[in-house]
Amino acid sequence: MNCTISLSAQTESRWSEFTQENTLSEAVCRQADQLKSLWEQSPFCARLCQRYPHWLDQLIAPYECFDKHKISRSAQQLLVDLQDAQQLKRRLREFRHCALLRICWKDLILQADIADVLEELSALAEVCLQTAADWLYQDLIARHGAPCNPAGEKARLVVIALGKLGAEELNFSSDIDLMFCYSDGGATNAGRSISNQEFFTQLAQKLIAMLAEVTAEGFVYRVDCRLRPFGASGPLVVNFNYIEDYLHTHGREWERYAFIKARVIYGAEQDSRLFADIVSTFVYRKYIDFGVIDTLREMKNLISQQMTKKINANNIKLGGGGIREIEFIVQFFQLVHGGRKPGLQTRAMIDGLAEIAAGGYLAGYEADHLAAAYRFLRRLENRLQMRNDEQTHTLPDQPALLLTLAESMQFSTVEEFHQALNKHLTDVSAVFARLQARQRENPPASAYQPVCQLFTEPFSEPPAGGFLQTAPLEEFRDCRHVYKKLRQLAGSSACRNQDKQGRQRLLAFMPCFLHYLQQADSPALVMDRLAGFLQTILRRSAYLVFLYENQRVLKQLIDIAAVSPWITSHLTSYPLLLDDLPVSSDADYAPPKHVIEKQFADQVLAHIDLDYENILERVRLFKHARELRVACADVQNKIPVMKVSDQLSWTAEVVVGGCVTYLEKTFDGSMAGNLAVIAFGKLGGIELSYGSDLDLVYICRDEKQAAYPAAAYRVKISRLAQRLTQMLTLQTVSGRLYDVDTRLRPDGRSGAIVPAFSFVQEYYQARAWTWELQALVRARCICASQSLARQFFALRKQILCMPRDNRRLAEQVSAMRARMLRAKTGKSARVFDIKNDSGGITDIEFMIQYAILAHAHKDHSVCEHSDNIRLLERLAGSGFISGNLAGEMAEIYCRFRQTMHYKALQSQPAVVAQGEYATERKAVRDGWNEVLGKY
Repeated sequence: MNCTISLSAQTESRWSEFTQENTLSEAVCRQADQLKSLWEQSPFCARLCQRYPHWLDQLIAPYECFDKHKISRSAQQLLVDLQDAQQLKRRLREFRHCALLRICWKDLILQADIADVLEELSALAEVCLQTAADWLYQDLIARHGAPCNPAGEKARLVVIALGKLGAEELNFSSDIDLMFCYSDGGATNAGRSISNQEFFTQLAQKLIAMLAEVTAEGFVYRVDCRLRPFGASGPLVVNFNYIEDYLHTHGREWERYAFIKARVIYGAEQDSRLFADIVSTFVYRKYIDFGVIDTLREMKNLISQQMTKKINANNIKLGGGGIREIEFIVQFFQLVHGGRKPGLQTRAMIDGLAEIAAGGYLAGYEADHLAAAYRFLRRLENRLQMRNDEQTHTLPDQPALLLTLAESMQFSTVEEFHQALNKHLTDVSAVFARLQARQRENPPASAYQPVCQLFTEPFSEPPAGGFLQTAPLEEFRDCRHVYKKLRQLAGSSACRNQDKQGRQRLLAFMPCFLHYLQQADSPALVMDRLAGFLQTILRRSAYLVFLYENQRVLKQLIDIAAVSPWITSHLTSYPLLLDDLPVSSDADYAPPKHVIEKQFADQVLAHIDLDYENILERVRLFKHARELRVACADVQNKIPVMKVSDQLSWTAEVVVGGCVTYLEKTFDGSMAGNLAVIAFGKLGGIELSYGSDLDLVYICRDEKQAAYPAAAYRVKISRLAQRLTQMLTLQTVSGRLYDVDTRLRPDGRSGAIVPAFSFVQEYYQARAWTWELQALVRARCICASQSLARQFFALRKQILCMPRDNRRLAEQVSAMRARMLRAKTGKSARVFDIKNDSGGITDIEFMIQYAILAHAHKDHSVCEHSDNIRLLERLAGSGFISGNLAGEMAEIYCRFRQTMHYKALQSQPAVVAQGEYATERKAVRDGWNEVLGKY
């Protein structure tokens, strides 16, 4: 829709007078209608045109895309032949006005994208400040000398922008929120020496005056410095050490919100990095931080009170559903989850909303509504402020002004405008209300509260039978056992040593916990499994808040604890993984591999400049979180066993490949592309389970192909492999990633840790044992350059497809299997070991491996895959085993694996009673006889 702006008689009269007083170019006259439309929407622009009529030809010139560097180059012309500060003030103001006139033309007439407009407004403010600061800095040096640190190096002013300028989303007539710092203590190096503190304080004061003082030409920007440490009572300028100490000692919750958008707009690159590191650790917690929910409630209550009093009626920023609510929603999720989800650590609102939707914290349609409302309201905000260069967010009362505003927003009538505005405000208010409401869905009955006497100082116990008497139902199952466990928890050091805030959070959490515990089939079992977990999270009470505010997650935790002690133990060891329990859809449980790779890149590789210990922690948390989501999907029957193994295998592949990428970038870039990681066993067969170790073999490109001195190459590639094994196996505070077994390499333990490809080729062709050939059936390259991966695939195919004496092969495979069974002699005969006993998984695997080695030379396609199910399908398709046998073995194999997964989640060995699976075991033995028995 493109609406015409209705022109008032005042605008027509003003334009007529203007054309009579000034000689206008033909091009300007052709654009008269658009210029009058601009004047109608913005009397501020009209005044500028009247005062500077020579700007009009530049104004109507062909549209130019935003270019920050061009703005900066133009600003440098202000310093040419500059005489004094007064002259700079005048030039800066005129420069700002000319730029704002051009931005108004782009926005109001050319309908430029609002994101571009906000970015250009931000760049203009930044350039004006930088230009003024450069000149004032040199002017002060001429008087006092250069500020230096004790080593004689020059100290630097650092200006930090907060708020919308920090986010590069400045509105048309906004204050700019600034904080002033300097890099080093010391003094100036001239005769009239002063301390660096005094030097930079004077510089900041002069800079504020240069920008904010109202002269005959107006002002450049109103400057607000009240967000600095200790506010108006604190020093105007501080050094970085002061900021770091303040934030981590005195920083308040609202300051975390403020510093989300903070960035250095004047200073060296090293200053930007240092400041980002200081702020990041203050703003973002490494754990889920639902303690900020209290701030949400305070904000919600304040907004509700203001709406009741109609303080902010018609205010599109502070009113219900306005800009402030959108900002608060985004910042809330950033503070809660940003420490764990680096993608949320963004200053831009639209980018933040996209990350929130991608993480499942809001539904996609909610994020879309917020993004649309934000764009609409920011455009409307600019139009309100462009009218008279005033910092206003309130809709006008006058009908004529409302009509102009509506038309400026591309609506034909005020009614249409109000309908669109109200829809956006309603959409935002609905999300804001749901954000609070969704936290506590079913508040538990207050009758549970008396049991909290156990956790209240002075500590006391209810009278005998008190728990029964206070529970909503006297039939509370296992109440005495639960009460006993609660009493032990109350007596633990973790509970006794809690601070006042932690105690309050526990008292709020406990009735809610008991409410859902009562609904479990076996409260005693769940309480036993969660006792250690509860004691762990008492030491970091933010987790209590998280569960109390997210009762859906609390209920899910109790449900999972009832079916899987492995998951409960996992969460007890790593409680910050609680953040990974809630997901927005089943698809989040089983994403494709490329999505997992992107997640690893975002969460780990994007932070490659962090120290090694930090990278190790990030990798481990990534793996633990992925494993937890898969396990939750598994116990809730959301994904089948094949997908469970796919997800666990892909996660391991991504972790191994990601670690190799990290090491190649940080350890020795000259080794990039020379190492291949070959997975055998369960990972090779894409059949990984919980807690499985990794059977890995490292192979390197031959020295000649690597074009590297042989001796140095062997040393470097071996060190790279050793570093990789260390990354995968090192125990840290977040546990270890995997147990890694590299004994399947050529010559086993006595062989080179990284044999060259040509050696591996010769070994498999001439010296490999039959069991090594069997292992090769389940081998695949999971990390390598394309050329090296192709070489290994070709070698594997060549070896597997060699003709063999099937009788001798069957004897060797059978002999190996017999030795394995003899090794189990003396173990309990009352149980069936699903993997190792006769008729179990190993028999099926040996059967498949024999068939591949015996027949692949007749049809090379049978060995293209490494997983047992597809190998069975190919063997049957080529006629080497019957279709019935292949189908039956595949079904039994999946059934066995499902049981093994279940046992792993129960923290139990993979055994069942001897009588179980009798039919399946007989079928496997019959299948063995059918495939190998004829020999």
